[in-house]
Amino acid sequence: MEPITIIAIIAGLILAGIISFIDDAFEKMLNPIFRLIGLQSSSGPILLHLNHRDGIVELSLTNQGKGKAKMAAIQVVDENRKKIFPTPYFSTNEIGHETNEEKEKKCRKLFLTQKIKQGETKKIFLNPSELETCDLNSLGAIDIDGNFWPSTIS
Repeated sequence: MEPITIIAIIAGLILAGIISFIDDAFEKMLNPIFRLIGLQSSSGPILLHLNHRDGIVELSLTNQGKGKAKMAAIQVVDENRKKIFPTPYFSTNEIGHETNEEKEKKCRKLFLTQKIKQGETKKIFLNPSELETCDLNSLGAIDIDGNFWPSTIS
């Protein structure tokens, strides 16, 4: 290959990366403004369905909104009415009785970065030992805009 061709390919890749970065930056800055004036719908409604069987707590999140939804945290209230934020896992294999902070931090970060497309359902799993003193009727999810979406239990 000629050096000019290699330089052109590298320049094209760099330009594509810069355009992608600028697009994401503008999207993050302008979306809240567009939502305020009605040009873009906010996330939601989000339907949460809690299934508790065989010692596994499974939470299904379904986006019924018009755009992509990003969730920030799972929230539940304990017996002292204190808010608890259990760690969301994406498979039952990740749940262990002994979890370390690094693993929990990684799972929380992954949960924050996941987008739920319109009409899509994501399943997450919660550690039952984190929910022992909690009222599962108060369990819900908080989206990136701060809206709380309660769950239904089956």
